[in-house]
Amino acid sequence: MINLGKSNTIHPTAVLEGNITLGEGNVIGPYCVFQGDIKIGNNNTFQGGSFLSNAIEIGNDNVFYNQISLGTPGEMGSKGDRLVEGGKVIIGSNNTIREFVNFNSPVRRLESKIGDGNYIMARSYLPHDCLLDNKVVMANGATMGGGCVVSESAYLGLGSVIHQWVNIGESAMIGLQAGVKTNILPFCVIVGVSGKILKFNKVGAERRGFLSEEIDEVEINFKEIIEGRYVTENRIIDSINAFREAQNENVLLKFV
Repeated sequence: MINLGKSNTIHPTAVLEGNITLGEGNVIGPYCVFQGDIKIGNNNTFQGGSFLSNAIEIGNDNVFYNQISLGTPGEMGSKGDRLVEGGKVIIGSNNTIREFVNFNSPVRRLESKIGDGNYIMARSYLPHDCLLDNKVVMANGATMGGGCVVSESAYLGLGSVIHQWVNIGESAMIGLQAGVKTNILPFCVIVGVSGKILKFNKVGAERRGFLSEEIDEVEINFKEIIEGRYVTENRIIDSINAFREAQNENVLLKFV
């Protein structure tokens, strides 16, 4: 069943098959293919060649560039690619997803999810069970293994690689071509292979609007904070310690 709202623009070469619901003001470009149980909100743009399959929910005001792939079965190698019953891909609102991005359906969870206001650059890879919070940036070619969780305002640098089932804390920055295989505390800048902590992501904290006195305290005492040897009332430190506790101390502590 195809259920279309008002003012949608659908190119004549586009293919819509299955249980498809569109809100209002969406633009579906040439040679797009939507197959499955797909619900889309308002004012989204899908450029040429977008491929959506299986169960997907999308919010409002997103832009999807050419040749993106959403909802395909999770890649499991020798275990066999598969879909979980009741699983779906969920994408929020105000996201930009550039060319050749791939985002798989879940395998072990019920959701693979992208929140709001994220910017995902060309050729980035989000496999099964990945969860992105809000305002995350993935630079060109950033790659994650299955099940990764990326918290608010984190930045995954150009060509960086994140091991499967790793959690990245808020406002962490993974540097150019860094390789990460351990959970990363919030506000850390990570470089190298295997990744190590370079410094405090001061720029990220400033962009988030933290007070200058909070930022200065963290910058001066950063190594001690990361090692759990400096505790005081400070929102940035609270975030670091809460993440550490949630990960049962299984976090990267090595500095460059």
